[in-house]
Amino acid sequence: MRTAQGDEPVSVLDRIIAIVEAVRECGGCATVMELARTTGIPKSTASRTVAELVRRGYLERTEAGVVIGLRLFELGARATTPRRLGAAALPVLAELFNATGEHLNVAVQDGRDMVSVISVRGRLRPAPSRAGVRVPAATTALGKAFLAFTTDESAVRDITGGLDSRGRYQLECELATVRSCAVAIDRCETFPGVVGVASPILSPQLVPVAAISVAGPVREMDADRMMPLERHAALALTRRLALQSV
Repeated sequence: MRTAQGDEPVSVLDRIIAIVEAVRECGGCATVMELARTTGIPKSTASRTVAELVRRGYLERTEAGVVIGLRLFELGARATTPRRLGAAALPVLAELFNATGEHLNVAVQDGRDMVSVISVRGRLRPAPSRAGVRVPAATTALGKAFLAFTTDESAVRDITGGLDSRGRYQLECELATVRSCAVAIDRCETFPGVVGVASPILSPQLVPVAAISVAGPVREMDADRMMPLERHAALALTRRLALQSV
């Protein structure tokens, strides 16, 4: 959260953004001391900024520390993509959960990550992710399902550029396989002991807008059985989104 030169954020807006981002990076809850250390902002300045954000409802204080406030939650809920996905996804997720009982996620791509916008807890404890959490696109089934169909070549280059030649080759081969079957698998690459299966959610122009996944414990997760269920859910959600745009 520091500037490129390692200094504290300079402007008031920089400090506000740095503090909110630091709360997210600390798992959704952080003390003022942690925020000051993470952002490079002096503790006294961080404390004043947090107090003002709390007063305005953007942050809240709890016994454990500072958390995201209702005002920020309200603003996030107004984001177009999550709202559209949420309205279309609920019946699809309900059907998929009834069929699997596993952890479900709908996520969108942002930079090198996939950001979960909807999460349904299954039997995994602790849950590998939840709404608002970022996971790496290069290793997760969600990310591979999205990248295999994206038309944004710069996004793919940005992600593969961070890999060594062997990793880049393996990912490119995997994406080619995903394109042929529209299903991606994460075999404990992101979370130890967790297998994920995902498919892309496409726009009417066949451009990926998100991905949907099911994840479960490696010893009990039958990826082959999940693949047709996952593909069916993705197609159903794709159709529901298309009807929204009519």
